[in-house]
Amino acid sequence: MTTNDPTRLSRSVVWALWLLVIVLFSTLVAVCVAALKYATGTGIADVILHAGGAFTAAAGLCFAAVGAVTTLRNWTTTGDNRNQPCAPADTNRPTGSS
Repeated sequence: MTTNDPTRLSRSVVWALWLLVIVLFSTLVAVCVAALKYATGTGIADVILHAGGAFTAAAGLCFAAVGAVTTLRNWTTTGDNRNQPCAPADTNRPTGSS
């Protein structure tokens, strides 16, 4: 039996919120890097290049973190044991030195 919870957000809304947070955070990181590079007297082209690299790195790390958390949450809550490490196939082999 499924009940509709009006306070629960759909997956698309949650993903859109995550995307917004990732873009805003990455933009903040890029602006900080650009300000620091500009303060050191670097040319505009280098400032833009470093800010773009900072944005890309921050966004990539955020997407990886969201993916890892989602995978771990699904793995631990659904009882899906497909990706768990398995025991060695030969468990009856003696381990002593005889």
